[in-house]
Amino acid sequence: MNQLGQRCPHCNTWATVRHSVEMSDTVRALYFQCRALFCGHTWKSHLEMVCTITPSAVARPSINLPISPKSENLRLLSATKADPRQQSMFGDNDE
Repeated sequence: MNQLGQRCPHCNTWATVRHSVEMSDTVRALYFQCRALFCGHTWKSHLEMVCTITPSAVARPSINLPISPKSENLRLLSATKADPRQQSMFGDNDE
């Protein structure tokens, strides 16, 4: 299992998230503790969601995360490569 963590900026030992606080729907404050007993450094970091890679199937209107430029380019590219003879699976028709 993967765990979220960072390396201590002082001794370079792996640190653990000891606590987190939701600051908004897209930002959390994370409180880290260095695992090295001789170091003992603790610090606060922010974890922020900055863009959407794949849109949610149950998106909340109050959340505004822009589509990443790479994802948008791939979406546009795939739309231009669509075979005009291929029927839409969503039943969209221009009639």
